[in-house]
Amino acid sequence: MRKTLMLVALAAIGTALVAAGCGGDDDETTVATTGATGATGATGAAGPLSKQEFIKQADVICAKGDKQIDKEGEKLFGSQQPSDQEVEQFGTDTVVPNVQGQIDGIRALTPPEGDEDAVTAILDAAQKGLDEIEQDPSLLNQGNDAGGAFAEANRLANDYGLTDCGG
Repeated sequence: MRKTLMLVALAAIGTALVAAGCGGDDDETTVATTGATGATGATGAAGPLSKQEFIKQADVICAKGDKQIDKEGEKLFGSQQPSDQEVEQFGTDTVVPNVQGQIDGIRALTPPEGDEDAVTAILDAAQKGLDEIEQDPSLLNQGNDAGGAFAEANRLANDYGLTDCGG
C-alpha cells in the first residue's frame, strides 16, 4: 500500500502542474507548443490559443510528464516499497526537473486572450509548490490529499478546466 501511496503522490505531483515539456522526447513538446508559439517558443507568431486548445495542449504535456514520472518510478522501484529517503531522492532527481520542464513549457504557450491572469496564477502556484518541494523533498511523502505543496495549483487548474493537469 505504501508503494501505491508513493506512486499516487508522485503522479499527483506531475498532474498538479499545468506545464509543458517534461524532458525526454522534445519532438512531442515541439508539437504541443508549435501552434501557439512557433517552434522556437517565441510568442506572438500565431496569437493566443483558444481556451479549448490551450487546455488540450497543456493536458497533453501533463499526461506526458506523468507517464515519464511513472515510468522512471517503476524502473527504479518496481514492486519494492521505497523508503522515505528513496522517495525524496526520486523527487529531487526525477520529479523536480520533470515538473520544472512542464512549468516552463506551459509558460511558453500563449494563453487565451483574457485568461492570462488565470494561467499565470496557476503556473505561479505550481512554481511555489515546486520550490517548496525543492527546499524540503520530504513534502513528497504527503501526497495531494494531505494538503501537499501543489494543493493551490491543483485547485486553480481544476477550476480552469484542466483534466490531466491539476490532479
